[in-house]
Amino acid sequence: MVPVMKIRNLLALLFLCCLACKNTGKEAKQEKFDKIKWGTTYGAQYPYRDNMLTDLITNYELTGLKKGEVVNLLGPPNRSGSGYLFYTIVYEYRGNSPVPLHTKTLVIKFAKDSTVEWREIHEEKR
Repeated sequence: MVPVMKIRNLLALLFLCCLACKNTGKEAKQEKFDKIKWGTTYGAQYPYRDNMLTDLITNYELTGLKKGEVVNLLGPPNRSGSGYLFYTIVYEYRGNSPVPLHTKTLVIKFAKDSTVEWREIHEEKR
């Protein structure tokens, strides 16, 4: 007969293994673009942007918009320069590492007439 304590330990180990195999929930849940949520930050993170990115790209025609219209829709960019706006979508670090593990950025390029020429998603995972 197996002692009760051994059975509990085995069940606890099995439970922990199941949790480790379980989906971590980090996959983006798709949701509709919301200007307020888009601008919401927790520290340096934007917890809603990745979930709204597909809806923004699919349902909002950015090409042809003036720079002011883009800023009115998306808020101020995280950085800009030489005819580009950059909106941070994901910026993940592990521990104290100075190099990010995962970055995703919405890049918007403006033509000479200050209208959106194109937009792209730049993503890098390490």
